[in-house]
Amino acid sequence: MIRTQIQLDPDQYERLKALAARRSTSFAQLVREGVDHILASERTDMAWDRFLDAAGSCRTEDSATDVSARHDSYLTDDFADD
Repeated sequence: MIRTQIQLDPDQYERLKALAARRSTSFAQLVREGVDHILASERTDMAWDRFLDAAGSCRTEDSATDVSARHDSYLTDDFADD
């Protein structure tokens, strides 16, 4: 673990201390869980953005008419280009 300092407003501090006591866990563990939650959310946002970018890129020069039937294949091809 890496030790770090953070600054919280008094209300945040008191509410986290009380939550830690109710959960029988440490204050630091709650902070780590919060950080994990934010990072997981960021990964989800990035994956969703990547999906939307790929979905919008399924235009082909020959104006494919089978996109609805072969969308998985087109997405696989698009992701392989990265």
